Amino acid sequence: MDFEPGDDVGYQNVAYLRENGPAPAADLPTEVATRHRAVGVYSFTIQGGSGSDGISLPGSLRKVYYLDEHSPSDVITVFLETNDGLLEEATTKGLVRRFGGHGAEWRDAARTVLREEFDLLSSDPTPESRGEPQRVKCWRCDEYVVDLETHLVAECPESDS
Repeated sequence: MDFEPGDDVGYQNVAYLRENGPAPAADLPTEVATRHRAVGVYSFTIQGGSGSDGISLPGSLRKVYYLDEHSPSDVITVFLETNDGLLEEATTKGLVRRFGGHGAEWRDAARTVLREEFDLLSSDPTPESRGEPQRVKCWRCDEYVVDLETHLVAECPESDS
């Protein structure tokens, strides 16, 4: 679809986003309305406030607007730049989880952006950061187990029972 600068107000935003990439509302030439989604302008944000992930984000995060042709990585980068201070207020794990609320592609993009552009993830995700249970070493038999209490009571070959 090609849009002329004089077209409907929503098309002006499309033209701007095509030329400049994802952007906050303040950068767009016109105010964004719900009907602009019909011409391909989408908004992106993550949930603010306290979440089950143990982090508390400012309640009013600024949205970033984008087109289908923009990658999740580009959108996330602009979102983090637009909401300066967010990186200091949230844990990296919590941010990845919140971005992941938009789907696996967004979660993976968040990991890439946080690692490559903001140097916050020093390595690939660990089993723990993916939500897998952490294994601990039994102090009696030196075996690594997921549930130490159950292991000591029912499974440990070195237990007194």
